[in-house]
Amino acid sequence: MNSFDPRPYLDRLEALIDVAWQTRAEQKQLSALKFEPLDFRPTIITTRAPWSHLQFDFPPGWIQIPYREAFRDPAKMLISELMLAYEGALLKDDRVFTIRPNYGLILTTSILGAAYSQDEDNMPWAMPVESMDDVRAIIARGMPDLNAGIGAQVWETEAYFRDTLAQYPKLAQTVHIAHPDPQGPFNFAVNLAGVAIYEATVEQPQLVHDLLDFYVPIATAVINKHRAIVGDAPDEGYKFLCRQIGGGCIPDDSGVMLSHKMYREFCAPYNARVATALGGSLGHFCGRGNQFYEEMANTPGITAINFGNPEMQNLVERHAIASEKKICLMWDGEIPPEAAHIHTGIIHRYVVNSWAEAVETRERLFGAR
Repeated sequence: MNSFDPRPYLDRLEALIDVAWQTRAEQKQLSALKFEPLDFRPTIITTRAPWSHLQFDFPPGWIQIPYREAFRDPAKMLISELMLAYEGALLKDDRVFTIRPNYGLILTTSILGAAYSQDEDNMPWAMPVESMDDVRAIIARGMPDLNAGIGAQVWETEAYFRDTLAQYPKLAQTVHIAHPDPQGPFNFAVNLAGVAIYEATVEQPQLVHDLLDFYVPIATAVINKHRAIVGDAPDEGYKFLCRQIGGGCIPDDSGVMLSHKMYREFCAPYNARVATALGGSLGHFCGRGNQFYEEMANTPGITAINFGNPEMQNLVERHAIASEKKICLMWDGEIPPEAAHIHTGIIHRYVVNSWAEAVETRERLFGAR
């Protein structure tokens, strides 16, 4: 029998939360997303780099739960996810409190029958099907049951989060349940078919198009089911302590391996269909992405962009391109002196190496406000 009791941690966080502060923080982020004038850019100070799943330190007084346990227990996952809300309640920065059903990137491949692996405290990993004939068979079966594979576990976890938070007035008002990471279309294709998908873009391009076309309604159905459970509005979404305009999230880490021409053919049109259907979407990629950044910025429905490797990017140049389309940058890197004037159209995540550094950074950045 599971003896873990989340209530002491929920009680502690409920007592700490300053609702008025969080309301202002959410408004600051929304203003930045809309490119409204701001005296200070919204800034998040955290010991976690969420896109790379690296935790450098922990806020004092919160339980540390191994991921292998959280993966198998929604109560433990809830408390593990709320650690960053607790961190924010202590620091009082500009974050939005977000949690998610943290099952990694396996949801959409799992509901189609593909296997996955979860070992020790590592995030689960999608196991590709054996051949492109398997891909054809999956497409032929049509729209999957969203409760198949790990699907039911994801939706049950979201409902548990919702119902548990509803018992705590301040948590219910300030904590948002983020989407379960359905992945961007080309990322999904690589997760399902493996690296064979790259060869197929040359030798079997129609099959790749068929797979991407097949995925678009799955991606939108996943987000719409999520919305039905958590109650998000059509123009509302959340990801890693940030508000979004629209409910989509399109990681394009696999698309970074394509040329500009191939990105335009195999990524951009399907990204646009997902993003516009969901009222907007966050785009993300690792690496430099020089060959397709402007293509991503020009994609209809993209409302924000995050860089997995901000150290490879020029913030001023990237922001200038994004601002033409009113696309907000979710920036996780340093703010160079030449970018100090950028206060809107950006949400800055300042990742630190220790709790002591988090406290010092908070005083330095917020003390002057």
